[in-house]
Amino acid sequence: MPGARELEVSQLRRVAGGASRETWAFDATWKEGKARAGRGYILRRDPEASLLDTERDIEFRVYEAMQGSGVPVPEVYWLESDPQWLDRPFFVMRRLEGDASTGAVIGNSEAAAIAQQKVEILARIHAFDWKSGGLEKLRAPATAAGSPDVEIAHWEGIMREEALEPQPVLEMALAWLKANRPTPERLTVVHGDYRTGNLLVNGGKITGVLDWEMVHLGDPMEDVAWVCLRSWRWAGDARVGGLLSREEFYQGYEAASGTPIDRDAVHFWEVLGNLKVAVIFLTGARSFVEGRSKDAMHAFTAHLNADIEAETLRLISHEGGRS
Repeated sequence: MPGARELEVSQLRRVAGGASRETWAFDATWKEGKARAGRGYILRRDPEASLLDTERDIEFRVYEAMQGSGVPVPEVYWLESDPQWLDRPFFVMRRLEGDASTGAVIGNSEAAAIAQQKVEILARIHAFDWKSGGLEKLRAPATAAGSPDVEIAHWEGIMREEALEPQPVLEMALAWLKANRPTPERLTVVHGDYRTGNLLVNGGKITGVLDWEMVHLGDPMEDVAWVCLRSWRWAGDARVGGLLSREEFYQGYEAASGTPIDRDAVHFWEVLGNLKVAVIFLTGARSFVEGRSKDAMHAFTAHLNADIEAETLRLISHEGGRS
């Protein structure tokens, strides 16, 4: 900002949440000529240790690419890889109106509208022209049919690197996944963490889709399954994401995307999704045990894996079915 004078930063505060990067909010004002300008910003800084190592450059480039696509994302301004300024690399983007919300706290009067928008935005993500958008460098299989193998290998590799002890249930899940691969025919952008808690909501409207750290190219049914994971529901609430029933979600997605739901593929990706959550939690536990993190959340995550393993066993059993 070479033309800015009398720059002032205020209201700097840490924003809770975020598994792989620190989030800070602040306001900035400055003079441009005789006029005073300003806006709210979000700074995303690499942490000392996290639940998952991700590429900040990829997240930044996806935000850039999605501008004007109909997918609400914040405008991004600066990407800094040199750690000398704030101890660690970071990027800065516009602060959007709204709060990161969950189905548990979205009002009943807003739930239907938010659910419809959530489905429509997911369809837009999957319709995005990633070749024209310059996203060829995302993790991707050589062909659409290879996406299950790429994702199995990716998460198995992280599990074997991060696990502190044997993981018999996850080993069983890996064996099941390798024996039950679907054959996708379509390759799209996959958000990778498309859940209600990663949406900004303001006045009954989704104003932003955040946390693209796990974005890649793959089978769109992977995102569909991720939305349906039991981990994103709340006690006594069977609705996916705390917003709508699975069948309503399926019907809405089919109407918005023009793509039929492959239920067997969704079942496969739901098993892989539970494995993925469990592996992410293993990385948090390891970073805490090794002293790279003092965040109690990282220590607590491993405690959650027992329920995730039970859900995984239910899904891969003959009696498990889908719910």
